[in-house]
Amino acid sequence: MIGKPEDSAPFIGAWTLISYELLLASGVVEKPMGDHPLGRILYLDNGQMSAQVASGLDPLANADPREATPEEADRAWRSYVGYWGTFTVDAEAGVVIHAVDGAWFPNWIGQRQVRQYSFSGNTLTLEADSPAWHATLLWCRIA
Repeated sequence: MIGKPEDSAPFIGAWTLISYELLLASGVVEKPMGDHPLGRILYLDNGQMSAQVASGLDPLANADPREATPEEADRAWRSYVGYWGTFTVDAEAGVVIHAVDGAWFPNWIGQRQVRQYSFSGNTLTLEADSPAWHATLLWCRIA
């Protein structure tokens, strides 16, 4: 892990997702995973991390995921975000950087996902920007 251990210490542990919102360039706020998103982000003291976000989905028609219809597979893929890799903290800049080793979205592999962060009590807010939106994810410590 690059960076000062004391900067990474507040992140270490498991966090559950409380909310996920996108502020679009138009000013519209979307909740891409619904009102009750599911999610977990893990930060380990050896610099490893993993993030998973999903919306609640009804079960597929078939118990074998290889038998999903194209529509079911599309809905499932669009209702999930997940990646893993390593993380570093730049406390001066107020960012945590996720270096992606693997992801559900292959374009992120080998990329750095930069998140602005803030802590308030037992919560962690992560924010990210793109030309089309500003994402805000609120996490609560569970371990």
